Order: sequence, then C-alpha cells, then structure tokens
Amino acid sequence: MAKISREELIKHLTPPPGIIMPPYPAKRDKVYRMSLGWTALAMVAAAVATLMRAEQAMFWIQGLVSAGLAVAGWTFLVWLKQWRWIVRSLVVLGLVLWPFWSLGAWALTIAGSAIMAAKETHCFHFWAGRVIPWYSVLFGAGMVFGAPWWLMGLLWLGLAFLWLSLVRGRWTLPLFEV
Repeated sequence: MAKISREELIKHLTPPPGIIMPPYPAKRDKVYRMSLGWTALAMVAAAVATLMRAEQAMFWIQGLVSAGLAVAGWTFLVWLKQWRWIVRSLVVLGLVLWPFWSLGAWALTIAGSAIMAAKETHCFHFWAGRVIPWYSVLFGAGMVFGAPWWLMGLLWLGLAFLWLSLVRGRWTLPLFEV
C-alpha cells in the first residue's frame, strides 16, 4: 500500500456532495475488517481441503467463506448506495444459495469480494486489490471448466494470499468513522 496522508484519509471519509451516508461507527469498520480476516482464513482452509480432496469439509468451508463475505458485504463502506446494495445482494445471495448450488454460490460471493477489493484499492492503493478482481475471473474459469483438484487448490492458495495481504493492509489504517 502506498503511504496515505491524513488529508487523503479524511478526503476518503468525506462523502461527496449530495451523498447522504448512514452513520458508520468505528465498531462497524472493525466488524468489516474481522469478517474479511475470517474470509481470508477460510480461503486458506479451502485451499487445504481442496488439496486434501476433503469434499465434505469443503462444503462447510464454503459456508464459512460465504458467511464471512456476507458480514463484510453488509458492513462494507462505499458512498454510492447502489454499489452497497449490489455487493450486499451478491454476497447474501451467495450465502443463501450455498447449501443448494455450490457453483452459483461461489460465483456470487467471489464476485462480491472482487468488488470490495477493487473499492479498497481505489481508496487505499492496496496492490492485492488490483489483482483480486482479475484473479477472481481466472479462479472462476477454473471452477466452471473443471480445473484439476490440485490446480484449484493452488488457485485457492493464491486467492487466500491476496486477501490476507489486503486484510493486513486494511488493519494498518485507523478505524473509520463517518
């Protein structure tokens, strides 16, 4: 992450003219960060489960990833109401679909996470956030086209590493309050 000045931080925490933002207390930002951390750790577990070919464990791990992203999506700070609701819809639908349609649930949750990563990068210049959206497309192609289990395990490791890096960068910033 590039060093962000106090002025830039204040600019990013000031809604643009005409935007009315509901209160965003520091506690909510902490929940957002913790849920992203939970998600990144669950992605590590997904990599391990995939490499161990533990399909039953993978079902429950998908639930953990989806739940973590649903919480992150609900506590996601973005000025435009439409984007908040797009992200929320994607990750909540992913969680709802998880027990019934694994591929669809993954598609929705990973898409929601890619939008969150892109927004984090737009505001705070995290290198991982530039990569996550494109990596997510590659990851999704691997799922759709049935990449071998070992390749999917490696793709999970890569996605987990990217998210761990982004989460680490996010935790270095002060808690946000709007």
